[in-house]
Amino acid sequence: MATIPLDLLDRIRALEDQVRQLSGRVNIRPAMNQILSGSVVVGEGGTFEVNDADGSPQFYVGGISPAHPDGSPQRGVVAWREDGSIALSLVSFNANPQALAIYDRAGNTLLADDTTAAGLARPYLEASGWFGAVEQPAFVTSNTSFATVTLSPWYKQHPKVQAFFLVRCSDSTTSGEIQLTDDAGTPISSVIPVSAGSFFYGSITGPIAGAHESQTYLRWQARVVPGSTGTIGVKGLSTYGVQS
Repeated sequence: MATIPLDLLDRIRALEDQVRQLSGRVNIRPAMNQILSGSVVVGEGGTFEVNDADGSPQFYVGGISPAHPDGSPQRGVVAWREDGSIALSLVSFNANPQALAIYDRAGNTLLADDTTAAGLARPYLEASGWFGAVEQPAFVTSNTSFATVTLSPWYKQHPKVQAFFLVRCSDSTTSGEIQLTDDAGTPISSVIPVSAGSFFYGSITGPIAGAHESQTYLRWQARVVPGSTGTIGVKGLSTYGVQS
């Protein structure tokens, strides 16, 4: 049997060790469907798509029709529900800037930003607080302690409310105060002083207690200052949920 030099055996053993190390590193590499750190970049006009098992689209980012009026490609975002209806889009269908929109299953726009000016395009919000220029509040009190004179049901959607009001003291001998509270009597605003014989309208903004979508009643309360001989009345006007 031929004699194998020791240095050659040593080299073979070293190569075997290296192969074992490489095999071990392959086994500890993360799965090819995971990104454990870093970022994913889709560039050069590429697209990112997520499809259902049957090939139906669920999420898409990339080139989208129509192109911009100058002919340059438009890049947009679309998300679909499992039933195939579009749930969300970021796209322009005309010469206006792109609009972010949310749709119901029938394709109706539930929410969208205005592409011409700032703010909402949809939904339209109602303001039903019209009142007569010389109208007198119908509900009044002569109590010297706060009494509720008008109420409005309220579902909490925002952390604050902005509430408009009309207030009047009946004569020059009568002054008082008004405040807005929730159904538990928690003040939403600071007390508003009303000087003798005053008739004016205004608004307050303040936080409203309770969980999201909890139901309560907003209460406009009023009282006269001791020594007053007349009444004070307050009428609640348009009231809006507003952000912090």
